Amino acid sequence: MPVALPRVSGTLFANVTSVFFSYIQGLAIVVAILLRIALEAAGAWFRRGAVRIALILVLIPALASLAHHVLPGTLANAYADLDRKKSSWAETWRSFDAFCSVNACRHLFPSPVRHYELHVKEEVGFRNYLAAQKARLAKQKDSDSFAPAQRYVRDFLPRRSDAYAARDRARGPEAITAIYLTGTSARAGKVDKYLDFSRTQGMNGIVFDIKDVYGFVNYKSAIPEVKVTQGKTLPPLGDLAPLVAYYKSKKIFTIARVALFQDELQAGKFPDRQIKLHEGGPLKTKGRTVWVDPNKKAVQDYNIAIIREVLQSGVDEIQLDYVRYPAEGDWKIAAYHGLKDFDEKPRVITQFLQRIHSLTRAYGAYLSLDVFGVVAWQEPLDIKSTGQNMHILGQATDVISPMLYPSHFGHAFGGVSNPADKPALFMEEGVSKLREITPKQVIRPWLQAFKWRVTNYSPAYITEQIRGSKKAGGQGYLLWNAGNIYEHFKEP
Repeated sequence: MPVALPRVSGTLFANVTSVFFSYIQGLAIVVAILLRIALEAAGAWFRRGAVRIALILVLIPALASLAHHVLPGTLANAYADLDRKKSSWAETWRSFDAFCSVNACRHLFPSPVRHYELHVKEEVGFRNYLAAQKARLAKQKDSDSFAPAQRYVRDFLPRRSDAYAARDRARGPEAITAIYLTGTSARAGKVDKYLDFSRTQGMNGIVFDIKDVYGFVNYKSAIPEVKVTQGKTLPPLGDLAPLVAYYKSKKIFTIARVALFQDELQAGKFPDRQIKLHEGGPLKTKGRTVWVDPNKKAVQDYNIAIIREVLQSGVDEIQLDYVRYPAEGDWKIAAYHGLKDFDEKPRVITQFLQRIHSLTRAYGAYLSLDVFGVVAWQEPLDIKSTGQNMHILGQATDVISPMLYPSHFGHAFGGVSNPADKPALFMEEGVSKLREITPKQVIRPWLQAFKWRVTNYSPAYITEQIRGSKKAGGQGYLLWNAGNIYEHFKEP
C-alpha cells in the first residue's frame, strides 16, 4: 500500500527559506569580517616588512660602498685570492666591476679589481724588475762605469714611482710644451737639432713615435710578436733606454707615442685579429686592411707588452693614439668582436684604458690620450663610430690631447665658411668643452703646425691657436707636423 506523504504548506516553506538565507547571510558576514581581519593583519605585517626590506636595500649597498672606500686593499686581496683559486665568484666580481666602471655606480664602488692591478700585480712586478736590475748592476765592481740608462733605472725610477704614488692622481703635468718627432727624427745623431729648436722656443718636451700609424715599432724590442711584425727592418731608435737617458740628460720631458688599433703590420701578419665584415673578409680603408679589433685579447695584450717594455726605459709619459674604432670605410657593416651594438664600443675602449692606466701608474709615468677634435662636441654619430665617449674615457687617463686642427673641421662647421682660417675659434671652443666634460684631467691640445687648407698660415697662426687654448683653460700644447718641419713662433 502506498504511503501518503505529508503536504508542506506554503507558509512553512517560506519560513524555512527565510532561515536558510539568513544563515547564508550571517556566514557571509562572518567570512567578510575574518577576511578583513586577515587583510588588516597582512597589511600591518607588510608595512613592518617593507620597512625591513627598505632598510636592507639601503644599508647593504651603503656598507658595501663604505667598504670599497675604506678597505680597498682588503677587497683587492680578497679578489686576488678568488682569482688565484679560479673561483666563479672572481668572474662574477669582474663582470660587476666591468659594468660598474662605465656607469654612475663607479663613484659608489671604486674598483677593487683595478686596485689589485695597480697596487698589487703591476707594482709587485715593477719592484721585482727593479730588484733584478739592481742585483745585476751590483755585480759590476766600478759604479762609475754604469751607462746613463743603467744609473737612471737604478737611482731615479724608484723615486719617481714613489713620488707618483704620493701625488694627486687625477691630474697630469700641466706645463708641458712639445713637438712631434717620427722615429727617424728622434734617433741619436739627428734629434739634437730638434732639441735645440725646443730650447730656443722655451719648450720642454718631445713626442716621439714608438709604434707608428703603420704599426712599425721604432725601437729594438725583445717581444717575439714584434719581431714577427717588423721582419728584418732595423728600428731607427735602437736600444731605447740609453736614448731616453740621453733625452733626460738634456732635461727633456719624454712622451712615447703608441698608435694602437690602426696597425697595418699586425693586421697583415695576424689576419685573425682584423676587424671583419658580416659577409666575411676584413674591413678595408681606402682599399687596405689597416685595423685590428680593439676587443680581441691578442690585440690588447700585444700593445700592453710594448707599453710595458717602453715604460721600463724610463719615459715620462705614454701617449696613446688611434684609441678608437674606425670611422672610415664600411664601419657600419663590420662584425665587431664581442659587441652586440655600437653603444658597447666606449665600454671596450674604457676597460682597455684602465688596464694601461694601472700599468703607467705602477711605473710612475703619466698616460695621455689623443682624440679626434670633433669628439669635444660629443655628437652621437661620432661616439657610435669611434667609441670615444669622453664622459667615461676621460676618467681613465691623466691627460687628454684633442687634435683640434682648424683645417680638419668641415666646410661651414659651426657656421664658419672656412674653419681653417680661424685658428683660435675652434681651439678655444673645443678645449672649453673638454674642460667641462673632464674637469680633473689636463687638457693639452695638439696644434696645427702645417699649412694644409690654410690661406693665412704663418708663425702667427700657431700663436693664435695657443692664445685660444690658454683662454679656454688648456694646459701646455703639442705641435704636429708630419714631416717634422717646424718654424719659430712667438708664444703669447
